[in-house]
Amino acid sequence: MKTFIKLAVPGVLSAATLAASGSAQAQSSVTLYGIVDQSLRYTTHANANNDSSVQLTNGAITNSRFGFKGAEDLGGGLKAIFQLENGFEPQNGKTDSSLLFGRYAYVGLESQLGTIKLGRQATEGFNLFGDLDPLTVANYSANMWPYFLTQARASNVVSYSGNFDGLAVGASYGFGGQAGDMSADSYWGVRTAYTRGALMVGAVYQNVRDANARSQQMWGAAARYAIGPATVFLGYIGGNDATGVVDSEFLNDSSRSVQYGSFADHPRKDTIGFSGVAWQVSPAVSVTGAFYYDTIRDVNGIAGNSGKRYTGVLESEYALSKSTQVYGSVDYNKVSGGAVTELPGSNNQLGAAVGLRHMF
Repeated sequence: MKTFIKLAVPGVLSAATLAASGSAQAQSSVTLYGIVDQSLRYTTHANANNDSSVQLTNGAITNSRFGFKGAEDLGGGLKAIFQLENGFEPQNGKTDSSLLFGRYAYVGLESQLGTIKLGRQATEGFNLFGDLDPLTVANYSANMWPYFLTQARASNVVSYSGNFDGLAVGASYGFGGQAGDMSADSYWGVRTAYTRGALMVGAVYQNVRDANARSQQMWGAAARYAIGPATVFLGYIGGNDATGVVDSEFLNDSSRSVQYGSFADHPRKDTIGFSGVAWQVSPAVSVTGAFYYDTIRDVNGIAGNSGKRYTGVLESEYALSKSTQVYGSVDYNKVSGGAVTELPGSNNQLGAAVGLRHMF
């Protein structure tokens, strides 16, 4: 699935390797990798006039991406590591953001005691639910909206992670970089998960602050349990947003004209529950079903403006090889109350897609 490009180390011995052996050269490698996931998607109520749309778009299962990652053995069980990764839109070749590497850009050290990374990384919430969401965090906004509460990634981050006999821990801090105010534009998060046999359980808490030091908090807990060829998922995500980022930047439809209140006085509050089943029907065929439900208070920073949203998703994949899959997916969203601003037209939307994914 991955192509390894071995780099010859030119005759210069690292100090750490010299100390370990006196003659051996440090071994390093760089991996070029990526995913190209493209789908044809049909969506009802796709605009304010409730027209339907058919479009070629990024894949349902994973965002298309390319990247480089590498490691150098420094001796004594210590490795230097790095990762550079960006997302792109295969239908037109554009990158997903103005950043050169918008998904990951970090360097770090790894040992038996854990891993330290410096740079742009996934938030602790995104790390946890990537393992404990039935869709492993899907790619369409219609399917992955609960995880906008995690904000996915953060810059200027120092992180630590470790795994000790099934107990995984993680902690990270993002420096805001503003003189005179250490909390403005900062981020911090902690997570833990425990795996024993077929069971995995985990929990997380994180806090992201804006330029005015107002916070968007999220927390959650989830579990998965394998029963033969099936894996059952159950989880909860909570949120309290005094910054307005969840409504204004992530969840409200961009075509909507929205009246906002005071998020500082009336933060948006989310209570999300989800469940799902992933079934490996055969070595080549898998089917996944998921359901998400959100009860919201003070939507758009308006006191007493409550709303609800629920989503059902059914997805099936067929593996043509270890690297290539074809798939189909169907999703249904419905909103009510203040949450109607999250869809462009009617209070419901149906989507269906077929796609092709190749990993290299």
